[in-house]
Amino acid sequence: MTANLTINDLFTLILFLIGIGAGIALILVLMKVNKILGNVSNVIEENTKELDTTIKQLPGISQNVNEITKEAKDTLATLRPEVDTLLSNVNNISGKVSNITDTVEDTTEKVHETFDDLTNSLVDTAHSFEHSAKGITDYIDTIKEVIDTIKNVILS
Repeated sequence: MTANLTINDLFTLILFLIGIGAGIALILVLMKVNKILGNVSNVIEENTKELDTTIKQLPGISQNVNEITKEAKDTLATLRPEVDTLLSNVNNISGKVSNITDTVEDTTEKVHETFDDLTNSLVDTAHSFEHSAKGITDYIDTIKEVIDTIKNVILS
């Protein structure tokens, strides 16, 4: 027996095989979804009492949240002027500390300059004294020589 297979028949066969594969995949997905829905149903049945309690408490929780929000808003409105005053005081204190720091820095610089001037003056005085002492020593030596010469002249 001979059978001729046309391209049309081949494509039809391929489409049927793809359809069968997609159908099997769809069945597997639907089985997993059914299993998940069964688990969700079991969880809901086991926790029905807790869920009912929670749902009944939601209006109270919502009211508490609203009250807390209102109190927080009122507290912030009350504290805002005090915080602004506090920030102003902190800025004022920072400015004064900066001024004190600048004053201390200026004073330190002046003391440093005065110390440098005093040191330079002492060094100059020491040098002058050293040169003067040498001059006086030379002058005394010259006077001694003159006296010795006069003494030698008188004694001779």
